[in-house]
Order: sequence, then structure tokens, then C-alpha cells
Amino acid sequence: MNANQQREIVCLLSLLEVDGVGCILARKIIESLGSAEAAFGSERRLLHTVEGVGQKTAAAIRSFKDFSRMEHMLDRQLKMGAKVYPYNDPEYPARLRQCPDHPLLLFGLGRLPLNAKRVLAVVGTRSATAYGRQITEQLIRELAPLNVVVLSGLAIGIDGHAHEAAVRHRLPTIAVLGHGLGRIYPHQHRQMAERMLEDGGLLSEFTFDTPPERENFPKRNRIVAGMADAVVVVEAGRDGGALITASLANDYNRDVFAFPGRVGDKFSEGCHELIRSHRAAIMTSTAQLVEAMGWQQALTDAGGIQAQLFPELDVDELKVIELMRKDGVASLDTLIVLCRIPLSRLYQATVGLEIKGLVRRMPGRKLELIERM
Repeated sequence: MNANQQREIVCLLSLLEVDGVGCILARKIIESLGSAEAAFGSERRLLHTVEGVGQKTAAAIRSFKDFSRMEHMLDRQLKMGAKVYPYNDPEYPARLRQCPDHPLLLFGLGRLPLNAKRVLAVVGTRSATAYGRQITEQLIRELAPLNVVVLSGLAIGIDGHAHEAAVRHRLPTIAVLGHGLGRIYPHQHRQMAERMLEDGGLLSEFTFDTPPERENFPKRNRIVAGMADAVVVVEAGRDGGALITASLANDYNRDVFAFPGRVGDKFSEGCHELIRSHRAAIMTSTAQLVEAMGWQQALTDAGGIQAQLFPELDVDELKVIELMRKDGVASLDTLIVLCRIPLSRLYQATVGLEIKGLVRRMPGRKLELIERM
């Protein structure tokens, strides 16, 4: 980055700091006056020629003096090895640039395939169940032959499971952050985030030390929706970031898919509502997604994928899975006590799970969960 480019980025950051100037208005100013730097050197009468710039905003631009702080912010990003992507940079995500409220500037760490052939956002609840984790794992595993870039928000729950599964199956994965690159939130995902830098990485529109404040996450979600070819909602309650992402994806004319759950499941209510209101297509297999997206050709040499994404689990089977998630191994005697269901139903559930390949029998009347995450 040469001195002129760096100066323009400092001015762009400064323009976004001005009260009353957001991404859309800042872009209008730059396109009208030629550059962000020109905005600060223009007379008020020229600023007034830009639609949306009133007297108050023009005065705020003219009086802005805090360029040194913006220079310091940019310097910190560059010193940590971050790359800067202005919206007119050829490497800026082309899909995102199509969205009317796209960020004017992105900061990235890692080997970021921002314009890959296939990009899929996988999002969902922070309170992921065994069912949701299983779906996420198998979806990512079956997408591996397509070299799909897996995009999500690094949150606890489905987001984190999607990133982790992508790393394990050697798919590039990008986390869009709701804070600056100077920290990792949540902190328990720090090691995973470091592994992601090898093939994928971290992306943010926020400056280095911006904290993970509540209002940042809807902004983060618009980047997730805008960068993707499609959004898959694995599990979601009636409220939450996953539904915001799905709604934004609809606004951006992206395909949205949602997995159904059992009637009455709290963390499937959001998915059911998306499907009921025709804001998402029902999804029960990876093959269905591949066909809908026109990605079949990419599977020519991969031998196809399974038609059914997840085995159906009944109430008793799900209860056994949930109880075994923590330790991975449980004795039948322990399950008899904890499950609180008749012995005949428990045996039927464990046999069903064994047939479906989710548990294996071990010596000593024990069962081992076949780890899928």
C-alpha cells in the first residue's frame, strides 16, 4: 500500500466517523466528489450538491480534525498483518458489493478466498442441540468435495460448529466478526480462529479495538448474508441473529434454506417459521442444496453424496444422545437412571442409535458416542 492509498483509507475511515454519515451516504460523497480525501477539502457548497448532505452534515465534515486517531487505527491493523479491502478494490467481495448497504472498508486476516466460486453461509442458534450439531457436521462433510467456502459468525453454537467442521474437513472457512481484529469473541474460539487463518480467516468492518457491542452484530450479519451464494439455517429460535441473517439474505436475493425439526422444539421454531412463510426452502439433504444451487458439475469426480442428510431420531434417541454428549461414553446402568424412561424403551433407543451409526457398544455394558463434531 503506497502513501496515497493509505491517505485515502485514513480519510475514508474519518468520513465514516462523522456524525450523520453512514456507508450509503459516504459512498455517494466519494462518487460525487471523486475521493474521501476530496470530501474534507471541499467547500460546503460542493458538499451540499451531494444528495443527503445537509448543512449539519456538511459542517461536521468540514470541522473534522481527528485524522491522527484514524491513522493510528489503520497502523495497528497493518502492524498485525491485516489486509485492507476498500469497496473499490478488485479483491473486495464481489457478491457483497452488489448489496446497497455494503461496508466501504473491510479488514481481513488469513488467506481469505473472498471471491471463491461457491460460498455458503451456515448459521443457527447459540444453543445448538445434538440434532443441530449432527446436521451441521454431516452437511459440511458432504460439501467437502465441492471446496465450498463456509461462512459464519464465529458465535457459540451452530456458527462455531460450522467453522470447526470446515477446518476438520479441510474446507476454507471465514468468520465475519462483530468487533475489531484485535480480539476474538467468544474467547473459547481463539484456538479455532488461529487454525482458520491457514485456509480462510477472519473478516471485519470494524477498526482494531472495537468491542463486541450488541449493535455490531446485525451489521456483521449483513456481511454474512451478502457474501454468500446461499444461507443455510440449521437451528433457530423465534428470535436471534440467524433469523436476521436469513431476512437480510432474502432482501439481497440470496437463496435461503432451513432444516426442519420436531414440532414443538424450541430451537426449530425459527426454521419452521421461515419455511411456513416461504422465506426459506425446506432442506433435508445436501443433495437437495447442491441441485438447487446448480453445483452438480462440481461433484462429477466426487462420487456423489448421500441423499438423506441425517437419520430421523425419536424422542428417546435424542435424550440418549444429549446425555452422552458431555463424556462420550455412558453405561447402560447410568442411562437407565438419567433417562427416566421404561427399560424396554431405553433398549429400543440404544439399538436404534447403533443401527443408525451414532453409537457403538463397548465391553462392560457401555455405549460410546461416535463423535461427529
